[in-house]
Amino acid sequence: MRRESPIKRRYPSGRVAWVARYTGRDGEHHIAKPTWNRGKGTFDRKADAQKAIEEAYGLSDRPDTLGAYFATWTERHPRSERTNATNEHRIGRLVDVEVEGVALKDWPMGELRRRHTLILVDHMLKTEGRATTGAVGILRALSAMAEDAISDEVCDLNPFKGVRIRANDPRAQKRRRPIRVFSFEEMHRFSKAAGRYEALVRTFTDTGMRLGEVLPLRPEDFDGDTLQVRRTAHEGRVLEGTKTDHGEEGAGRVVPVPATLAWMLEAQINLNGPKCELIFTTPSGRMWRERNFYRDVWRRAQEASGLDLRPHECRHSYVTHLRCAGVNDADLADIVGHRVETMLSRYTHPLGQSFKDVRDAVN
Repeated sequence: MRRESPIKRRYPSGRVAWVARYTGRDGEHHIAKPTWNRGKGTFDRKADAQKAIEEAYGLSDRPDTLGAYFATWTERHPRSERTNATNEHRIGRLVDVEVEGVALKDWPMGELRRRHTLILVDHMLKTEGRATTGAVGILRALSAMAEDAISDEVCDLNPFKGVRIRANDPRAQKRRRPIRVFSFEEMHRFSKAAGRYEALVRTFTDTGMRLGEVLPLRPEDFDGDTLQVRRTAHEGRVLEGTKTDHGEEGAGRVVPVPATLAWMLEAQINLNGPKCELIFTTPSGRMWRERNFYRDVWRRAQEASGLDLRPHECRHSYVTHLRCAGVNDADLADIVGHRVETMLSRYTHPLGQSFKDVRDAVN
């Protein structure tokens, strides 16, 4: 880019002003209107107009391009370690995508508009073949970054906010796998098929806990009646706190343990011995990594039981059956670590057991 200079404008009164006009990466003329000039594109001093142009184009020290701002975003506005890693992964997948002939990372954030977001959505669904849920997650990360950029006066609007992607968008080539609800009898049969790992698998079916919450459980997290969920694990790394609706880390939660599972956990802890730091370990005494867990535990239980059950379906089944049994919504939401509205919208599924009640009510 050639270094552009402001345009001199002389009014009939004789007053001289400088207009911060420049040619953007899209080839169109733009007027730089920084917030420090109260959103105006005219300046009394040429130096101020030049500064506005360079900030708008990303030539100043301020990280005004999306890529430059993204490079330091999680340091400027730190969230939890888990959330930072998720946001960096999501946005990092798109920074090299071309938008109107320019890589997203090279766009000044102040010039990005809703139409550019729609181009990104089209690329994610049609070119990359993402599921709608994956595309929505990326937009949420970009929107969070844009909100922080507004606070830093890098841009004036959030082009990613409010852009919705329908679950049945015809451009989506990859469809979300349907969630199935299994009975506790089926899930217990599945757990028994896991053999020596029955207690491990039954922790999923009888507590509704997530995979990353079960793997790092320690003996001190179990008091005989409840499990204290304090941390999560991902690929061998343990992070303090648990996932919440907002993507942040919570201090933890308490999950009730049924009698049969409590007996199994006590037996597992006694079998491990006092020096073992974890409740569930690999044969070599280490914490399970997700890949090895699926290979050595879950898939073998699937083959032995003949049930194509997935870990997160245990969570959906747990919530659905307990709510059907009359457990208080607020208590159940607290146990699984969600707001009530999230639990009802995502984790409650029909069981087809109300037909008689419907008929009786109508009659």
